[in-house]
Amino acid sequence: MAKEMYYTGIDIGSSKVCSIVARVGTDGELKILGTGVVRSQGMLKGKIENLNEVQAAVKASLEESQKYIGKGVISGVYAGVSGVHISSSNARQVLRNPGEDGDVSNHRLKQLIQSSFSAAGSGAGKGREVIHIIPISYGIDGPLDGRIDHPSDSLAGVRALTGLQSGQVEVEAHIISGDAAALKNNVKVVQAGKVPVNSLVLQALASAEATLTGDERELGCVLMDIGGGTTDMVVYREGNPWYSAVIPVGGNQLTKDLSVATKIPWYLAEDLKVKWGAALPEMVRVDEEVVLPGYQGQPQRVIQRRDLTEPLQARLIEMFKLVLLKVRQSGLRQFPNAGLVITGGCADLPGVKELAENTLGGPVRIGYPTGIAGLPSQLRKPIFSTAVGLLLWGIKHQGEQRPYRNSERTLWGAKPFWGRNSTADAEHEEVAAR
Repeated sequence: MAKEMYYTGIDIGSSKVCSIVARVGTDGELKILGTGVVRSQGMLKGKIENLNEVQAAVKASLEESQKYIGKGVISGVYAGVSGVHISSSNARQVLRNPGEDGDVSNHRLKQLIQSSFSAAGSGAGKGREVIHIIPISYGIDGPLDGRIDHPSDSLAGVRALTGLQSGQVEVEAHIISGDAAALKNNVKVVQAGKVPVNSLVLQALASAEATLTGDERELGCVLMDIGGGTTDMVVYREGNPWYSAVIPVGGNQLTKDLSVATKIPWYLAEDLKVKWGAALPEMVRVDEEVVLPGYQGQPQRVIQRRDLTEPLQARLIEMFKLVLLKVRQSGLRQFPNAGLVITGGCADLPGVKELAENTLGGPVRIGYPTGIAGLPSQLRKPIFSTAVGLLLWGIKHQGEQRPYRNSERTLWGAKPFWGRNSTADAEHEEVAAR
C-alpha cells in the first residue's frame, strides 16, 4: 500500500502562527485535514526575537493541525519567511551548451539554474543566504560554436528552452536572499518540533500562489500582503516575479496608532480595530458612536466612530505610498496594468480597497485564497492567504526540497537541488488545479 503523502504549510507571523495539513485524495483533489492557529509570541517584524517563545507557538500550532491525521506522519513542511532582512535582485548567467546535437535538455537547463545559483550566492554578501532562484526568461545565442555572426542569430526572452538548438544559453533569474542567521532560526523553531523543513518560502510568493490569477501575472500586477509586523510585496511581469520587498510596517502599527489616539492599551485597541475600524471616514455615519472600554479603574468613554478611522486612514495611505515607492525602485514608473491585489489580515478592513484606489489611482482588488476545491470557509479569508499558498507551493515546487543542516557551513546543506523535476511538477500542478 502506498504511503500517504501529507503537505504542510506553516505561516510564522508576528501576530499568529498558522499551520495547515492536507493530503491528495483518491480523485486527485487536495483535502484539508487540519489547521492550527495560535497567537504568535517572540516575533518582531517578521524576525525571531525570542527563540523559545516562537518554538512553543510553532509546536502548539503543528500539534493542533495534526490532530486529525491519525497515525500519519508529516514528512516535512513548507515554512514562510519574511522580515526586513529580505532582499531581491535580478541577475543573468551564461552557460555554453556542449551537447553534440545542440538541443537544450532538461538536464542542461537544471545545470544552468545551478550555475545561476552559484553566481547569485557569491554575490549575496557575507552572512546572507539565497532563498529562491526563479527563472524569468532565457536567451539562446548563435550556432554550436558559440559565434554570433549576425544580430539575428540571437533570440532573447524565451520562456521554454527544452528542445531548442543553441550554442550557449542565458538565464535571467529573480533571486531572493535573507540574513543567514535569521533563516537558520526559522528552520530551528520548526525542527524543534521534530518536523523537518522541506523548503523556506518567501511569504509574499506563497500568498501570490493562493490569490493571483494567471491573467494578473501575465498583465503584470503588485501583490501587497499586509501582515502583523510587515507588509510583503512582489511585482509580477509577464507571468513571473520581477521584484520582491518587505516593508517594516504592518497591521500592528495600525493598532499602535489607534492605541495612542484613544489612550487605551494595545490589546483593547486591537479589538476596536477589528470590530469597529474602517479605512474611510465617509463610510461611517456621522452620528455613530463607539464605547471605549475602561481599564485599571478608568471609566468607559464614548467617542465618534469616525475618530477611530482617521489614524487608520493616515497609516494606510502611508503604506500604499511606500508600496508605490518600491514599485518605482523596481524600475517601473507606474503600477502594472493589472494593478494592486491586497491580501493579509488588514485587507478585511472596510474601505481598504476604496482607499487604495483613491490613493494610487488604479485597479485594486482584495485577494482571497483560492486554488483548493472545497477549502473550508474559515480559511477563505485574506489572513490565511500565506498558509494556503504554502500548501500550493509545496505541491507545485516539490522538487525544491533542500537538506537543511544547521551544523554545516551553509543553510542548504552540501548538495542543494535547484532544478525542477518536470514530470513530478506537472503532476503536482494538476493536483493544485483540481
